[in-house]
Amino acid sequence: MQISFFTKDDEQSKIVSASLRELLLKQGHELNDEFPEIVISVGGDGTFLRAAHHYLNRIDEIIFIGVHTGTLGFFADYDKHNYEQIGDLLNDKSTTPSIYPLLQAKVTYEDSEVDVYAINEIRIETPLHTLIANVEIDGTYLQTFRGNGLNVSTVLGSSGYNRSLGGAIIDNTIQAIELSEIAGIHSNAYRSLGSPLVLNANRKIFVKGNLSDAIIGYDHLHLPAKEAPIVSVLFKQSDKCVRFFHYNKHTFIDTLKQTFVQD
Repeated sequence: MQISFFTKDDEQSKIVSASLRELLLKQGHELNDEFPEIVISVGGDGTFLRAAHHYLNRIDEIIFIGVHTGTLGFFADYDKHNYEQIGDLLNDKSTTPSIYPLLQAKVTYEDSEVDVYAINEIRIETPLHTLIANVEIDGTYLQTFRGNGLNVSTVLGSSGYNRSLGGAIIDNTIQAIELSEIAGIHSNAYRSLGSPLVLNANRKIFVKGNLSDAIIGYDHLHLPAKEAPIVSVLFKQSDKCVRFFHYNKHTFIDTLKQTFVQD
């Protein structure tokens, strides 16, 4: 198979990456950074996100495998103790990947439109003043939000920034998106839902309002500032998907325990 590596710039990750590369080349796999079939990220969740966005234009043609070399990541099932099993995984033709849809946002400016994609979440944030925006779900008005911003996450991203906002962690077998407020204002004068909202993945979230100074962040990236103000943002589940080979002895519940519960 045609393989490529994305490796975190630390000693442990480089050692694991070099060892795994040597193993897979001996088994007949070939390095191909331009058109890989398999991309192996060695490091943590941040390393995987950089790899996924690097190959975004071909993401539907690639299967990702994560090897964590530090704290456990949600995208990195393998570690320094079992990464050699990846060779057996790639040689097993019966193995099928897990598939997760990306989140898409159509950002409309006064003079143009741009689409962005995320594995974890897409955010609207206004650091200089209060964001005032109407929120619609499938064309039906829900609320006028006032606060620092709004965050829309995927199932995969529900355990990240979304969780720090008080959002729910969603089982990765469920098709859903989640809307969470960022420092919402709640008083007798101004009121919004004030709670994370988990929605069927087929629903669309439309945000329109005072977005002139808004910043659009997606995963570890953000859109560059433009002179033309943002008019609206439409969030929806994308047709693009990310595909993983997971370590078959490691479950979603195992990851939850090891990441958030166990000392």
